[in-house]
Amino acid sequence: MLTEEDVRKKVKALKRFYMDMVNFLIVNFVLITIWWTFDKTGTFWPKYVIVVWGIALILKASRMGLMPLLFHRTSFFNESWEERKVNEMMRRHSIHRKSSSNSDEKKK
Repeated sequence: MLTEEDVRKKVKALKRFYMDMVNFLIVNFVLITIWWTFDKTGTFWPKYVIVVWGIALILKASRMGLMPLLFHRTSFFNESWEERKVNEMMRRHSIHRKSSSNSDEKKK
């Protein structure tokens, strides 16, 4: 069971991660603006910063255990998603099986 102190630590970690995301967006916006202003005919060099820093942010979120907090609305990150999906597929399979057997009986 999580104590209030544990929850506060998670919230602070989430806040730091959000600040990292804001910094990511601001810095990359500035880099893209510099590229667009001075070198838009050349290669899109800000992509290297975006990709490397983006991967680092994803790894940081994963290592800190923030993925469920960040993607709490994304259903397949929830613990109950797998069980709901199994039940849904079993229901579909049983409905399909019943409709197949009914059509086989009608053909006879």
